[in-house]
Amino acid sequence: MSEFHFIDAGSGSKVHSVVFALKTPAAGHTGLSHLAEHMSFRRSHQYPAAHELFTANTLLPVTINATTLAEYTFFFASSEKANVLLDAVNYLYCGLLNRDYGTDEVILERDGVIFNELAMLETNSDYALNAAIRLTDTNKNAYQHAGGFTQTIGSNSIQALQDYKRQWYQPSNITTLVYSNSAHFFEQCKEVVTAVSEEIALSAQTALSAMKAQSVETALSAEKTLSEESTLNRNASLSQHASQREHSHLDKEASLDAQTTKGENESIRHVLTWWFPQCFLNGLLQQEATLSTVAGLENTLFIDPEINQQGNFAIRLVTNEAMKEVASELSIEALPKLSQNLTHKLVSDDNDKRLRQLKHVVSACLASFDIRPSKPMPDTDKHAEGVGAAIRYFAQLTDALGSNECAAKDCATKSTYLASANKVSHSYLRALPSPEKSVARERIRKARKDFSAQASASNSEQSLLIPHLNSKYRHFIALEHLPALPRLLRPLANKTTNLKRFNAEHIASHWVYRIAFYQQSRLQAVLAHHLFWQPRTSGECYALGAATYENNLFLFGASDTNITERENWCHKVLSMLS
Repeated sequence: MSEFHFIDAGSGSKVHSVVFALKTPAAGHTGLSHLAEHMSFRRSHQYPAAHELFTANTLLPVTINATTLAEYTFFFASSEKANVLLDAVNYLYCGLLNRDYGTDEVILERDGVIFNELAMLETNSDYALNAAIRLTDTNKNAYQHAGGFTQTIGSNSIQALQDYKRQWYQPSNITTLVYSNSAHFFEQCKEVVTAVSEEIALSAQTALSAMKAQSVETALSAEKTLSEESTLNRNASLSQHASQREHSHLDKEASLDAQTTKGENESIRHVLTWWFPQCFLNGLLQQEATLSTVAGLENTLFIDPEINQQGNFAIRLVTNEAMKEVASELSIEALPKLSQNLTHKLVSDDNDKRLRQLKHVVSACLASFDIRPSKPMPDTDKHAEGVGAAIRYFAQLTDALGSNECAAKDCATKSTYLASANKVSHSYLRALPSPEKSVARERIRKARKDFSAQASASNSEQSLLIPHLNSKYRHFIALEHLPALPRLLRPLANKTTNLKRFNAEHIASHWVYRIAFYQQSRLQAVLAHHLFWQPRTSGECYALGAATYENNLFLFGASDTNITERENWCHKVLSMLS
């Protein structure tokens, strides 16, 4: 069963917070753990509305969210209203244990929402550089990127998602942390979580019994048919069976488009990597500027603070030298092999000397530092006080997130540090392919069409379109609960006026719309309606919502693939209930 931990917030705290911590190892660079996080919010049998999360976060006095790290995923909710938070906990836990998803909704979340999120991140030059390094790194210490990349996220099938949640999203793997000043609230949380676990376990057992009974009946009726068809089956070609298998799995449909990186204008750069145990992270971060100076302004040196599965982190040095004669002959598939073989004969003697000199200079600089080991703690600054406290508590509970216990014990010696300083791995770097080439456009267009058709067909079933939390706590609904406008979008908001209400950044595909005073009277009803959230639930954008900024109310969208139509959409959606 689940573990429960109470963290006393003290008498001065008014906000209660609940955090669910799950061990969720990254599956290579696929982003499968990231997909599992998103789909846990999508819906469940108990909360069938796809926009349940968005209406609650926008209109109710509660904040619900999640974050996926290399080895763990945290789901959390905070509120001053204990009764609202208890129902939010129920909503979250039902979503965690749910594995029943339709093909279309997985495609829309995977190839739409998450792809748009990753595409937005990869427009940042620093993030894109780190992504390109990780994708071609074949060292035994290489990171497995939990978030995935635009060119890898589409490889996750619905079967892989269900198998992953079956393995890791189990009560025995979920730790519940309650930050509150009330021991009674803690006991109530335990009751909610336990009740959901028992209800879903009973439902699963009933379904399994029904399946077994049906299987026995089917087996008896099919025995005669199978014997009659045995000859036909023996004569069936292997290629025919392979074809049947391909059509039965979504992962075959989700195969990535073949990508190459040939081109005269592209070049390959060298990457030198030093791996250190995590206990040296804090000390080396303080020396990052010194290391960058030693490496030379023409090169790029940075510390990747993520801790890998071996309990190590990386210092990367990316050279500015190019190898254009090699670039025209390589493909994405060839890069890992090239990195592994380290075919130095392709590098000019001058480049080879410069690489050796860089390795020596940076290694010598690293060895000269007097770095004291310390235990790094997760960065929780962006989280609410109670959520951050719970995550830090959990980190101490598990002896630091994602750490390798043996590495943590052995790292405290000078000899261990010097060994890391003098051990350098070498790989080659290539720019990330354009993300637009990685997604199967036809697949997501079809899923969107099918999803819209299903939404239209379910209009008669109003229970599927009404968010339960908003319905139950309609007396709490108020625009004062609107969140603050994301920092990323504030520069756009600053350039809006009463005459120019819509402003967009078309390259990044972000936009804001300043809501007029006369439109605010019906805003609550608009935000509670499923049609407002359809661009997000259908995967057109990464983020959508309403927020406050500088005494104004705004609609906003981020990484929106339909940005050219969004201004007209804003006018239309704000008048749809008039």
